[in-house]
Amino acid sequence: MKHSPVSLLVAILIAATAVASFKSTSHIAKARTRQTITRLSFFGSSSKNLPKPEDRTYPEAKQATYDLQQGEFGFGPEQIVRPLLKQTQLEKRKLQVVYDAKKHGWSAQAFHSRVDAKGASVVLVKVKGRWIGGYNPRGWASLGGSRSSVAAFLFYQKLIGWQKLRVARTGSMACGRDEFDAGIYFGADSLVIPLIGQRPKSVASRLGFYYESGPENKSTMLPRAGEDATASELYVISGVYAKGEEIPNSGGISELGFY
Repeated sequence: MKHSPVSLLVAILIAATAVASFKSTSHIAKARTRQTITRLSFFGSSSKNLPKPEDRTYPEAKQATYDLQQGEFGFGPEQIVRPLLKQTQLEKRKLQVVYDAKKHGWSAQAFHSRVDAKGASVVLVKVKGRWIGGYNPRGWASLGGSRSSVAAFLFYQKLIGWQKLRVARTGSMACGRDEFDAGIYFGADSLVIPLIGQRPKSVASRLGFYYESGPENKSTMLPRAGEDATASELYVISGVYAKGEEIPNSGGISELGFY
C-alpha cells in the first residue's frame, strides 16, 4: 500500500507532536516533584529530617530499660542476672563471677582486690531468701569519689520475675564511694553493703531519692522498712574480655558521669 507525500508528512507531524508533549509532561512532573521536595524540606519533613534509628553502639547513654531479656539455663549467679542485662554493655557478653564473699572474704579490701578495673558489673546479694542487687555501668577502681551513670539501676526479685528501679536523679552515683576501704554503695543509701566493722554483712536500702521507688512505691528493697538486714550470699559479676581487649571504664573516667 502506497502513501502519498502529504499523508506521510501528516504522520511525521503527529509523531513529533506526541514526543514533544511527552517531554513537556515529563518536565512538568519532575519540576513538581522538585517543588514538593523543596516544600517538605522547608517545613522540616524531608528524608534528611526523618527520625533516624536509635544508635545502640553505646547502649547506656540513656536510662535503663525495664524490659528483660531471655535468660540462660543454669542456677549460678551469671545465669541469675542475665535477664536483667538488656541494653547494657553486658547484654551479649559472656559473664563471670569476679567476687564471691564466702570464698574471697567479707571485707572491702577483698572486694576491691577482685572487682577493681573489671568495668561494668552486677552486684547480686541474697537477703532472707530473696535476691536483690544493682548494675554499675562504671565499675570500681579505688580512685576515690563517686562514679555516676544515668544507666545504673537496682533490682529485686518478685514472686515471678524481677523489678528494675531506675535512677531518680541525674548521675545517680552508680558507685557512691569508689574508695579502697569502702564496700558497695549505690547512691548514698539506696543499696549499701559497707563490708567493714563488726557487721560486714549488713545491708541497708533507702529508695526514693537516688533511685526510684518503683510501681510498688517501696521505701526499701529489704524485707522490713526502716530496718537493715544481713546478707547470706554476695557476688559481683562482670564481663569476660579477651587478652588485650579494652575494658570500658576500667580505670579513671574523665566524663562528668551523666551517662
